[in-house]
This record gives sequence, C-alpha cells and structure tokens, in this order.
Amino acid sequence: MDSSIREITQFTVFMDIYKLSFLIAILGGFLQLSSGQTRDCSGACTLQARCNPYHKDLFWAVVGGVCRVFQNGCFFGSANCQRANQCLRPMVATSPENCKEYCPQRCPLAGERVCGWFAYIDVNGVNRDRSMSFRNRCLLDHYAYRNGIAYIGEPSVVSCP
Repeated sequence: MDSSIREITQFTVFMDIYKLSFLIAILGGFLQLSSGQTRDCSGACTLQARCNPYHKDLFWAVVGGVCRVFQNGCFFGSANCQRANQCLRPMVATSPENCKEYCPQRCPLAGERVCGWFAYIDVNGVNRDRSMSFRNRCLLDHYAYRNGIAYIGEPSVVSCP
C-alpha cells in the first residue's frame, strides 16, 4: 500500500513539474529578446484566453520585486502575454515559500486606494465574488499572499462600490 501511495505521489510531482515546464517553454516562445534595438512589442503575443475565475490552482510569481498570486495558470499565462506585448520579461512561477520572501513586512499608509475583485466557490458549491477596498496596492498584495487568495485582473484605482 505504501509503495502505491509513493508511486502516486511521485507521479503527481512529476506531472506538476511537467506542466510548469511546458507553460514556461510556451511563454518563453512568445518573447524574442534582442539587445540594443528599439522594438515594437505590440502584438508579440496574441493569446486570447477566457480564464475561469472560479478555478483555483494558485500560481505564485515575483513581479517587480513583489510576490504576486494568480488564481490559476490561465491568468498567469494571460499576464505573461500582456508583459510580452509591453516588451517585459516573462514572469517565472515559483513556490509560495520563495514568493513570500518578497513580501514587504510593512506597507506605506499613503497611496491610491484600490479595489480588488476576488472570485471563490462557497461551501454549497456556488460561484461567488466579492470586491474589497484597500488603502493602496501594497496592502492588497499583502492581503492576497498572506491569505493565499488571488485577486482577479488588475485592481481598479478607486474604492469599491
């Protein structure tokens, strides 16, 4: 029995590594980096995906020196596509433990208020969502990675209605 569980665990780890490697290889193919030239990256990535905000399979990445949580691989891939169109390097998925090393211990009190949108499935299996206001983007990011909850899309620079 223990060997069966060990084999299943090893297979699951192998599949997770395989999926992550495949995603990174595809996203890396979207970028064609050349040094010393001004480039027009608009249209570098034409990925058009309709991501399911209620499917939770968190992806963690360090973006601009800050830990960011994505709801699933589709949202992570879509954000990387947007980065490619801005001539930015692709994000690389990392572990939650590594990502949390890039979480600021304190956030400034000043800044523009933001509204984050969170999708979830309640205990009865019903798709739900909620919007939450934060004093600034740092506090939104802090809330997301401390609680292991991803906000969907880019936050609005206003208080939530």
